[in-house]
Amino acid sequence: MNDLSNSLNNKLGSDEIRVTPFSLDDEELLPLEIARQWLSDEERKRADAFHFENHGERFIRGRAVVRKLLSDYLDVTPDSLTFGTGERGKPFLIGEDLHFNLSHSLDRAVVAISRLPSIGIDIECFSRVVDIGGLSRRCFRDSEIKRLDNLGNDEKQRAFFWTWTAKEARMKATGEGFSLEPKKIEIEFEGEWPKACLEPLDPVAYVLPALFDDKAVACTVAATSPFRIGMAKVRSVL
Repeated sequence: MNDLSNSLNNKLGSDEIRVTPFSLDDEELLPLEIARQWLSDEERKRADAFHFENHGERFIRGRAVVRKLLSDYLDVTPDSLTFGTGERGKPFLIGEDLHFNLSHSLDRAVVAISRLPSIGIDIECFSRVVDIGGLSRRCFRDSEIKRLDNLGNDEKQRAFFWTWTAKEARMKATGEGFSLEPKKIEIEFEGEWPKACLEPLDPVAYVLPALFDDKAVACTVAATSPFRIGMAKVRSVL
């Protein structure tokens, strides 16, 4: 059986956040039969509780890929890892100094892994149909809404998701989630991409875009300390 990653054996830099994209629907990447075996009993129960079968299958593959990537760094088996949950629901790896965050949109998923303790990542497909006007009014600052209003439809769609992923990555980095209101987060942009998190300042947070060749998604990474992004790829375990 081949290793799931073709670059995870490279040393993870102390200031690096390694980003690995993959498809939640790719049976050739990781067969569900194998993926399910790696999960804990609790994770399998959660997968079985989904109303739609494909949502449960995506949950299984997403969790299993996270386990495989982490286990490659730690030189252990994927099913041996034990996870806990923070007070606001953010999962973490028990007994290790390796940190991770998972995000998905439709069939697209991405995992961030780092030695840095407070990291977050969010991905959104530009093809998703959302109420840009309504969500912007509830979640964006006036300056961010004004920025969207000055753009055409296609540019507005992209700008909305870049803003959204930057805010959510910041919320996930500290584990605050939606207890930190999106309107309290202010993002500075350089062209299309998020450049900095201006507010809140307690704690200070940093954001960077993760860029993919197909340009079909917005993906932002956040952390509470300066970082650089390293990109990884996955291949089939068959």
